Amino acid sequence: MERLAAKEMYRYPLLISRWLEVAKNAGDDDDMARHGAVMRLADAITFYLGAVAVGHYSQALYTGRIDMDPTLARSLRSLKRVLPGQWLLWAARGLGATSEGGIEKLSAWYAGPQSGEVAEAYRRLREVMVEKFGYAGEYGPRETVAPRVLLEMVDQYRIIRGKRLEGQASFGHDGAVAGALLGGLEALLGSSDFFTEYELYAPQQRQLLMGTKPIMPMPPMTAPGDAEGSLLLYPPGEAPDYTKRPNLQNERAPLFPLDPLLVYGRCDACDTYRVGALRGVVAEVPAYMGLDPECGHELAIMGHR
Repeated sequence: MERLAAKEMYRYPLLISRWLEVAKNAGDDDDMARHGAVMRLADAITFYLGAVAVGHYSQALYTGRIDMDPTLARSLRSLKRVLPGQWLLWAARGLGATSEGGIEKLSAWYAGPQSGEVAEAYRRLREVMVEKFGYAGEYGPRETVAPRVLLEMVDQYRIIRGKRLEGQASFGHDGAVAGALLGGLEALLGSSDFFTEYELYAPQQRQLLMGTKPIMPMPPMTAPGDAEGSLLLYPPGEAPDYTKRPNLQNERAPLFPLDPLLVYGRCDACDTYRVGALRGVVAEVPAYMGLDPECGHELAIMGHR
């Protein structure tokens, strides 16, 4: 397996780059570790796309460009425990509801069929699921596969594998699955310029989610006054326009906040700042799971806006 060079570490958003690095650099003789890293890489891609999609959808909703999607609205109110399938729904519904507004290519890419390594990863993963787990679900053989379908198939695999291997650490095809998925996920990332060219800001510290160096800070964001507006953006005219970048050369490029689904907050256990994904809200307090390979702790971020 080709190791990931240091200069390639931060081509993609930080949460994706870190897990890609671990997956690429895992030894071929440790199938369990490589399998775990690849699954977390799939999670990182899913979390990122879900947060971008909801930010995109919410901006369009609050500026009156679109009507509310009832399914997405219900899901965004059901945050007691957030599972990967919910992030996938956010990505699909959010991008599906808004086919314009700055990331049209991302919306088309997510639903657009691909061949090559993306389709091959799907084929090999489904083959394992059918042969080893008796999979007979809705995802059948396909010649071409959209990024959405590959990520949804990974979630199906995770669920079935967890049920069949309850109490066991791994099974004999972890290495084959990891190898197939890693190639497919790399191809998936490489097939969209959005992952390398579109910079998004973390809401807490207003740092880029690309790399680790802080950039010009943006104004702090505070929560809207009403509970129903607690997600994402103010109505037009009620707050500064946070959809514009501080970089004048890029000010026409829209900016979609990732808060509150992804945050950049301090992990007390690590004694540093980490990117975290929302894992649930209990008694109106959000809890976040650290996404860095060196973290993985639960981040309880009070007043993170």
